[in-house]
Amino acid sequence: MTLADFRRARAQIQPYIRTTPIVPSEFQNLFLKLESLQYTHSFKLRGAFARVLELLESGDKRTILTVSAGNHGQAVARAAATFNLPCVVVVPSNAPKTKKEAIRSYGVELRIEGANYDEAEAWTLGEAKDSEQYAFVSPYNDRLVILGQGSLGFEILEQLPYVTTIVVPIGGGGLAAGVGAVVKQLKPQVRVLGVQAEASAAIYHSLKAGRMVTVPDRPSIADGIAGNIDLQTITFPLIEKYVDDVVLVSEDDIKTAIDDLLRREKLLTEGSAAAAYAAVTTGKVSLEAPVVAIVTGGNIDTVPYVKLNVLSL
Repeated sequence: MTLADFRRARAQIQPYIRTTPIVPSEFQNLFLKLESLQYTHSFKLRGAFARVLELLESGDKRTILTVSAGNHGQAVARAAATFNLPCVVVVPSNAPKTKKEAIRSYGVELRIEGANYDEAEAWTLGEAKDSEQYAFVSPYNDRLVILGQGSLGFEILEQLPYVTTIVVPIGGGGLAAGVGAVVKQLKPQVRVLGVQAEASAAIYHSLKAGRMVTVPDRPSIADGIAGNIDLQTITFPLIEKYVDDVVLVSEDDIKTAIDDLLRREKLLTEGSAAAAYAAVTTGKVSLEAPVVAIVTGGNIDTVPYVKLNVLSL
């Protein structure tokens, strides 16, 4: 994936996305890239539009089929609705209510399959295999999706040219692969660090093993980066090549980060989005020089967080 490939994808999706801001946090040298302010309140829109635009250009008339923990499903649903394309979004039963409702709002077909992401993805891949009915859009294991996510890398370097480290939450790895590939080709001295939840860290353990492995998928508040991923994913070799290291954060670290982002920064973030902030504020990433933490999304069932704050006013 060359810089020309990434630039082409960025130009194609630009009319359909927001260029989101980078803001200084309450911590010295920590800056937040607010993809929580993106349309659908998640970075996933970038990759979704890159892939759906390619389907349009190629004249593919099949129904779009995707699987998601929630955010990718919203993004694909919005892209499909934009062009009035048929679309089926599959999510597991444990997907947050707010994400399910958002997907339905675009008028696509929502299917609930499996108790968790692993089961939902297995069901969806089975439906998509050798299908003449469906055009499958993976949340991460797709070249066009990765090219779309890489547009974030350009924005960060343009908005904060003196950044020294970029911290990226990792689930399937599409964002880390795309951002890493762009950043390392433009400014190889900038460090790209991935973050995963301890409860579900497939990429972390795969890097340690030197190959993709399956790990126990324990429940996590960071649902957007939880679950195992396709053992043949194209994101893994890209992460090996372009991401300097991956660190882990605990469930308590993530919960504290969600609360701190709301109370201190006045930002509503979901668990997966708070993971990068958690990695920095718990000392796993140095703040001796400017660091950008990507706040990847803001789609969280807000009852346990917002109501408590409202009642305390």
